Amino acid sequence: MKKLLLTLALVAGSAHAEFWDGNRLLEKLNSNNYFEQGLALGYIMGVADTGLGVVHCTPPNATAGQMEAMVRNYLTNVPAERHRSADNIVSRILKATWPCPDRPSGRAL
Repeated sequence: MKKLLLTLALVAGSAHAEFWDGNRLLEKLNSNNYFEQGLALGYIMGVADTGLGVVHCTPPNATAGQMEAMVRNYLTNVPAERHRSADNIVSRILKATWPCPDRPSGRAL
């Protein structure tokens, strides 16, 4: 049980947003290791869940695989951006693809 808790703590600590850049995210997405790929997908989904309804308005039928493909495509085709924070990259991709409608001014949330 102690080993499981230690492993979970290490994984959770390594997935902290500010420690991943686009290079690291792409490396994990392209890994032959399923665990590494899972970490990358979990990272993308965590960023997607955090920004949902505020940063981007993803349609309900959008899939995790679809978002993963969008991020992988961007990181592969725009290498000049890979040094940036991975959470920022994912958020920008989702916002550009699925922006939220403007809210009328003067209305409380």
